[in-house]
Amino acid sequence: MTLAGNLLYISQPAVSRLINELEREIGFKLFIRRKSGMQPTPEGMMLYEDVEKHFIGLKELKQTAESIRTSQKGQLRIIAMPGVVNLMLPKVMISFWQRYPGINVEIESLPRIEILNRINSRHHDIGIANLPIDSSEIKIHTSFDTKLHCVMNESHPLASKKLVHIKDLDRQDLVLYPLETFIRHQIENILEENGVKCRIKLSARSTSDIYQFVKYGIGISLIFPFDKFEGETIPGLVFKPINVDFTITTGIITSRRKPSITAQSFIDLMKEILS
Repeated sequence: MTLAGNLLYISQPAVSRLINELEREIGFKLFIRRKSGMQPTPEGMMLYEDVEKHFIGLKELKQTAESIRTSQKGQLRIIAMPGVVNLMLPKVMISFWQRYPGINVEIESLPRIEILNRINSRHHDIGIANLPIDSSEIKIHTSFDTKLHCVMNESHPLASKKLVHIKDLDRQDLVLYPLETFIRHQIENILEENGVKCRIKLSARSTSDIYQFVKYGIGISLIFPFDKFEGETIPGLVFKPINVDFTITTGIITSRRKPSITAQSFIDLMKEILS
């Protein structure tokens, strides 16, 4: 009783009174009182064991809350365009997990309009989509520019040029994004304005899919190389700048609601990578 009083910063009689009140409330004895001291009853031991489990649970709950606060645990849902998912995010996620190894991530690849819908409806925490975005419900945290490039098989005649001119594409077979996309519309306008006649031999939505077809000589392509941030090369492919001023801006977006701690950690990392 004396030791318990010292731990609780109360007197020994106050401890005795609290135990007596608890015994009356629960309806059974917790201790057998003897001259030599106090011994717990079997019922008292059962109650102690259960209380100890709950205290351990509370400690674990506190530890979990601390892990969430410091982004050591959590869930992150990202939705992005196919080119970003396949070519840019793998490198980004390696850096992310080096800092936050306990975060589980769900990544989905969808067209731009679906990304905006999913962010508006808060089905995903982070979106990566081309700008501009005309929605008061969406917040743009940071953005990056990507310039149009020409990609071809390494054995293609244009592979030796330092700079590809738009006229060089005349009568070439092209592999482009689908007809309904903004990028395809803009590229067709550029070709028409420069009087370039091409055969659009194949359409594919994913940049990584386009790379595969170009690699096997199906045609050449005009793309935005999301995977070229660190100057890496892709075996079998050659990337060349083209004398066309066509740049897209891609944003890291969320809903207007304040991002979770985990989502904010990802946003901060993207700002570092893109700075």
